[in-house]
Amino acid sequence: MLKSCTVYTTAAIALGAVSLVLAACSRPQSGGFSFAPEAAAYRASGDTATPLSLSLGSQARIVVAKDPYAELRAPNRAWRMLPGVLRVRFATPPHETNVAGPGLRLTLRYPAGQARLIAAGHASLIEIGYATGRKIRFVSLDRVDAANRNVTTELPAMLLDGALYVAMGIGVDNEHYRSQPPGPRYWDGKAWSKDGKILAGKTTLVLIHGIFSSVEESFPATPSPCPQQIANAGGYEQILGWDYDWFNPPSVEGPLFQKFLDTVAKTGVKSLDVEAHSYGTLVTLAALPRLPRTSRPSHVVLLGGPLPLRGTPLAKKENGWRMGFVLGVLDTFSDQPPGNVDKAIDSGMIASLAPNSTELTSILIGIHHMRPRPTFIEAAGTEWMCLVHVYGVCVLNEDYFKKVLVEGSGVTLPWDGVVETLAAKSDDIPFPVVAKTFPVSHIELECSDKVVDWVGQQVKP
Repeated sequence: MLKSCTVYTTAAIALGAVSLVLAACSRPQSGGFSFAPEAAAYRASGDTATPLSLSLGSQARIVVAKDPYAELRAPNRAWRMLPGVLRVRFATPPHETNVAGPGLRLTLRYPAGQARLIAAGHASLIEIGYATGRKIRFVSLDRVDAANRNVTTELPAMLLDGALYVAMGIGVDNEHYRSQPPGPRYWDGKAWSKDGKILAGKTTLVLIHGIFSSVEESFPATPSPCPQQIANAGGYEQILGWDYDWFNPPSVEGPLFQKFLDTVAKTGVKSLDVEAHSYGTLVTLAALPRLPRTSRPSHVVLLGGPLPLRGTPLAKKENGWRMGFVLGVLDTFSDQPPGNVDKAIDSGMIASLAPNSTELTSILIGIHHMRPRPTFIEAAGTEWMCLVHVYGVCVLNEDYFKKVLVEGSGVTLPWDGVVETLAAKSDDIPFPVVAKTFPVSHIELECSDKVVDWVGQQVKP
């Protein structure tokens, strides 16, 4: 027989803390969640939801249940969701004003048989449904207690404002999905290919992507051939691309990109430019000083880059949950496995994006010592990203969570939904620099007609 458990919250005002009183399991009540009898064993092992702020804890009650057989829908084909969903329903949707502190701690236990998969790479997927009818799904940064086989994540109170329910699941890398290997890509006028040749005597542009992406995704062939539009606008006769492991810091990926650019230049191309998006801008800046003078590009286009020394305040440790939210939003547009989120944190990639980080400082020093330098062309967006489209119409914009993502984070608006405008138009990059802002979001910068046309005017002889 299915049962449900109701968790009543009481605020211990004198102690400045929130305590939980667990009621006995009973038959399902209207509006509650249900789970199989086996789930009772999870309760003793730490499948819980704990209010962490007095405002959230003062809600009349929350209903918590673990369904060991249910699975959240995977964000993309590179994920495989493990069985087991922790669900929380609010009797009354919280009305939260606590921006700084977390509001809810979720702990989900996984069986011993899944320990190997968790260790290889995982991510916590969160789904929140609101009283407005809106629903969001994103990756939440978490911590693993391998000894007790628990995964714990904390959600900020403001993210729960008006929420009806929260669901948590754990995703691991889908062993049946194989992402494309890093390396060069070749544009033939209609499509990208891993096979091709670098042609001598051609005006050449090399494209490089950002995180949770690839050249094929950032500069897609459909529905309109973005690379060909860029070629036409800039007068390029040859378009190449470079796919890389974005979850590594620039000091790792920069030298690899440098070798490819050197190979392109030594093939005897007529001219060489680079156009980079997002994190690819840092990989590019890390590569440039390593190039021989004769191999350096004439123009370097930086689209929505978290440029030195600003980077992004979201990479600070105290903004971990905010970074997780943004990573989760980007992941919904990609085919990247959850293990890459783990790698991005463990490798130091996320840390490298923090303002004035060692990586950013090293990159900027290298650029300042370059002689000669290319002409840097910076394009920055000013619009928040759309999270949910229905029939081509945006029904949930990122600025719905403006208070969650910005207030108390150190982020300075405007931004493009991921990177601040002041970072993408960095004054730290040495002149000559041409910079311009556009009313587009982070993921629109690469192929926006206005951006493409403007960049083309800057790079044409």
